[in-house]
Amino acid sequence: MTSIASTRKLLQSMFSEMVIKKDASLIPHYYHADFLLETNGQTQSYESFARGHEKVYATPITYEVRYDEATWIESATRVAARVWIRTQRPNENPVEYEVVLIATYVDEKIHRLWELTWPDWTTAKAFVGAFE
Repeated sequence: MTSIASTRKLLQSMFSEMVIKKDASLIPHYYHADFLLETNGQTQSYESFARGHEKVYATPITYEVRYDEATWIESATRVAARVWIRTQRPNENPVEYEVVLIATYVDEKIHRLWELTWPDWTTAKAFVGAFE
C-alpha cells in the first residue's frame, strides 16, 4: 500500500529542502508543470517562477522559515497556513515577511498557490528580477 504524504508535510519539506537550502533544482520535485502563483496581485507561471527563484537563489541571500502552528488547515489536496520567512543579504538588516498562503496539490506537487505577504516581497530590492 502506498502512503500519500500530507499536504502540510509536503509544504514543510519544500521550505526545508528547497527554500532554506536554496536548491532551485528541486522546483520540478515540488511544483507541478502547470503551476500558477498569485502573490500580492501578481501572477507567475511555472517558467517565470523557476527563473525568478534561480536568480535569487544564486545570490548570497539566506532564508529562515517559521510556522504559525495554530493556523494549519489541510485536506488531501489543499493546505492553508501562515508562515514567516526571514531573509537576509550580506551587510543588510534581515527582513521578515509574514505570508498567508493557500496551496492546492496535484500528484503531490504544488499546482496553484495564492499568497499575501507583508511587507510586499514583489517590490523588495532582494527580489528584483524574481517577479517578471
